[in-house]
Amino acid sequence: MTFFESLNTPSWMPPDWAFPAAWFTLWALQAVAVFVLVASDNEGKQVALGLLGAHFVTAVAWQAVIFGPGRLVFGAWWLLGVLILVVAATGAAFRTEPLAGALIAPTIIWMSVATTLGFTLARLNPGA
Repeated sequence: MTFFESLNTPSWMPPDWAFPAAWFTLWALQAVAVFVLVASDNEGKQVALGLLGAHFVTAVAWQAVIFGPGRLVFGAWWLLGVLILVVAATGAAFRTEPLAGALIAPTIIWMSVATTLGFTLARLNPGA
C-alpha cells in the first residue's frame, strides 16, 4: 500500500481516474492559451506567459512535495500557491487576450477542488 492509499479520504474525493483526465484536459487548454498569447501583439503577454509558466512548474513540482509522510500540510499550502498563480495567470491572460483567459479559467475550478482536498486530507490525517 502506498502512502497516499493509506490516507483517510473524504467521501467527496474524485475517483483516481479523474486526476489525470482533468490535468490532461486543462493542460491541453493551457497549451492552446499559450499559442494564443504568443501570437498576440498585445501588451502584457509576457506577464501572462510568465505566470502561466510559474503555475505549470509549481503544479508539476507539487507531486514531489506531497507524496511522503509528514508533507500533507505543506502540500496543502503549496496547492494554495498554485491556485493563486493560476488566478493571476488567468487575470493577466484575460487582460491580454480574452480567449486565452477563458481557456485557462477552468483550471481555477479544478485547483479550488484540489486545494480544498489538500487541506481536508491534512485535517483527516494529522501528522501525515
